[in-house]
Amino acid sequence: MINRPPPDPVTPVTDLLAATLAVYLRTFRPLFVTAALLTLVLSTVGAILLPQPDAERPESIILVLFASVIFQAVNIGVLSVVLWRAAALHRGEAPSLTATLAMVLVLGPRCFAGAMVLSLPLFVLLTAVGPLALPAFGVIVFVWIRTSLYVPAIVLEDRSIAGAFVRSWKLIGGRWMRTFLLELILVVPIFVLTFAIGLLLAGSSIPVMVGVDAVATGIFVPFLSVFGLLLFEDYSRASAGKKPPELSDRPPADEPPR
Repeated sequence: MINRPPPDPVTPVTDLLAATLAVYLRTFRPLFVTAALLTLVLSTVGAILLPQPDAERPESIILVLFASVIFQAVNIGVLSVVLWRAAALHRGEAPSLTATLAMVLVLGPRCFAGAMVLSLPLFVLLTAVGPLALPAFGVIVFVWIRTSLYVPAIVLEDRSIAGAFVRSWKLIGGRWMRTFLLELILVVPIFVLTFAIGLLLAGSSIPVMVGVDAVATGIFVPFLSVFGLLLFEDYSRASAGKKPPELSDRPPADEPPR
């Protein structure tokens, strides 16, 4: 029942990926500036405030993990405006950087709260060891995939946290395996590359780490935002019984803001 064929056709994977790349390339500059600037601030604050593990206090690892969960949820909340700006540029609009940053106050709290709801079960799992750990992880992955479009639902349809989860759950119903494979192809390599960059920079000065993090996020987050935008639109069309049109046929804004 999880992977039953969707009731209506969706865009072929190759077309979806090609459209994602096309929209990403033509909106890259403003989205890069948005993501890199926000990450520069977030990484600086994180470097100052995030606790460090203490070898003499093993329990400090739990505190570090919990702080990391909160910090990642903050990142998701703040960086949700990259998707908002991507959607506007995709429509041919040209929101300013100031207007985009102001949307953090509108979208950030709901996206942050949603990220916390999804992250806390994993935090509990990481701090617990038992025979149910592996099955619990499988359940978490299943729920994550079914709710993975909650940020686009908030950003594009102005839904509440609960409404966004329900919307994502319904859209991905019958398309779980397709969504899982798409996210596996796109998201996992980016996370692995980001982790590798972090390992290479271990021991570097904080300014260098913050700068590289800002550049890397400025490259990766816009791509994931565009992909989430087009995937959400595609599933919404399919669920409404509409035939998938060309996803890359809209022109960019005449003069994308810097």
